[in-house]
Amino acid sequence: MLAVIASFSDADARGNNVDKTSSANNYSVNKSDFTLPFHLIDGYIFIDGQVNNKKGKFMFDTGTPFAFLVNNHFVPLAKDVFFAEGHAASGQPLVLYTQKRAISVNLTEQIKRGKLKSLLHTNFDFIEKAVLKDFLGMTGHAFNKDYLFIINFDNQSIDFHSFKQDDKTLSAYIDKESVIATLPFTAKDDGRKPEIDLLIGNEKMTGVFDTGNRSGLIITEEMKNRLEKAGNLIVEKKDYLYGINTPYLSCALKNLTFNNQPLEDIHNVDLKIGDANELWLGYQFLKHYVSAWDYKNKTITLLKR
Repeated sequence: MLAVIASFSDADARGNNVDKTSSANNYSVNKSDFTLPFHLIDGYIFIDGQVNNKKGKFMFDTGTPFAFLVNNHFVPLAKDVFFAEGHAASGQPLVLYTQKRAISVNLTEQIKRGKLKSLLHTNFDFIEKAVLKDFLGMTGHAFNKDYLFIINFDNQSIDFHSFKQDDKTLSAYIDKESVIATLPFTAKDDGRKPEIDLLIGNEKMTGVFDTGNRSGLIITEEMKNRLEKAGNLIVEKKDYLYGINTPYLSCALKNLTFNNQPLEDIHNVDLKIGDANELWLGYQFLKHYVSAWDYKNKTITLLKR
């Protein structure tokens, strides 16, 4: 859970002169359909981009609330206006600023926006050190929420289809013969984190979808014991995590179902003991499928690869 933005409350925002619409969304594209190729690095999705004259890669993170959140450790930006304080899900503190001078952004030379004012930025040096040196920042929910988008890990591409199209046209982008399951979801955190209720064996579990999460399991000690006893949770101590020497508890999960529909087993899931029971469904789950995300109708459709 390295990159997920875990907390930014409205009460933290003190940048009264900030034009919040720039961070909310206004990044429309002049075509109804487009495809962004991506790099798969350590289980994260990265899209080639540029901020001003600095080229690098944006993480495609559905858990980030903003259209763009720029890494000011890699891209030189002025801290003209304080916006908010918060933290990443992995615990690092984050302080958000904007600069008064306009900023230009592009993704794969297809989506180009210049003269963006009040674009938010923060210091993501910990991601540079752990994952990617040329890390530009995140592109998140405020950008992708206006599209039906389809993630294909085999092709390493994301197809975007604007909700401005009619429902019949949009439905044609999903191959009905390839559908494994359609998952209606509810969503917390301003609608950006889809949640479903699923079963691991006979145990109820909240599943949370997030592309900024490689997959993590947070459970109580009691739940851990029950899952292990049933043979649906296998826990293993490991010394290496995606090429980094960092001891952690890894687990595998078996017998996942949603409304009696079997789902793929998940391996190499980061295990934490806590007060809740949540399964974060990121790369280790999503890689088994082509997934179509529809925030308008609140469904995620899993298709055969």
